[in-house]
Amino acid sequence: MPFVETEGWAAQQVATLRAAGHEPTDRGEEDHHLDDYREAFGDAGDELWHLERGRGAIHISDDGCGMTTWLVMVGAHRGALRHRDCALDPPFEPSVDARGNRHSFGTWYLEWLERRERATR
Repeated sequence: MPFVETEGWAAQQVATLRAAGHEPTDRGEEDHHLDDYREAFGDAGDELWHLERGRGAIHISDDGCGMTTWLVMVGAHRGALRHRDCALDPPFEPSVDARGNRHSFGTWYLEWLERRERATR
């Protein structure tokens, strides 16, 4: 399944819950439906919610303190990188370089290698 950008995540959660026969509570556009997933899917609710949130992307880096980097593999933004903070349902923010340009995997990887080389010196 394609990666769901942050802007579409609330609607995706509602669609999944309704497809399972569960009418979600009104949580607004910015909030998550984890409690609804727990009600609809029981013990599997947490895992399903987290799997669906990261679908179409792979976790490629733990940047410390709950900060992570993800590579979008499926969907309109395939090849793009996204960062996430440690909150329960943080947005996936585009990964950018020092000049504000969006990273491709190649530019991110080269920057990552340079940081690691400096750290080992």
